[in-house]
Amino acid sequence: MASEDQTDDRMVKLRSGDGEVYEMNANAAKLSKLIAEAIFDNDDDEDDDEANNEVPVVKVKSECLRKVIEFCEHYVKEPLNPITHTMEADSFDEIVTQEFYRDFVTVEQPLLFQLVQAANFMNIQPLLDLACLQVANILMGKSAEDIRSILNIPKMTPEEEDKARREHRWIFEA
Repeated sequence: MASEDQTDDRMVKLRSGDGEVYEMNANAAKLSKLIAEAIFDNDDDEDDDEANNEVPVVKVKSECLRKVIEFCEHYVKEPLNPITHTMEADSFDEIVTQEFYRDFVTVEQPLLFQLVQAANFMNIQPLLDLACLQVANILMGKSAEDIRSILNIPKMTPEEEDKARREHRWIFEA
């Protein structure tokens, strides 16, 4: 197996949840701990069976998997600058200064939420950080009703709201 800092020219096949198969460069694939554990941790030089290089990514649909692959392959060429876990800057564009990454998460909300889920499932921390930052950016300054609508959270019944107010008084104080 190639070491972390060496180029690995192998290709890895990923099977999406809807059955499509995609290839990605092994160096890019290593960004995903899920793929790295499935392929590279069990890698031995004597077994080059192509079937061992296909990873089922059952929780990720094709459209989203294509975006994940695009992210990983770009990341190998131009790593995402570290994202702090605070909103110290005034805007998303001040936090994410690289144009590719700003544009990458400028997608329809359903796809953005799929990217969050895919990054979490595939354990790709830079993508998870970027996608979650974009979600936070979208939610910032929104009312509770707007957030509930964006996140598709059903409205609480009067009984549920009363219970929440009793159990979590601190949320409703201010």
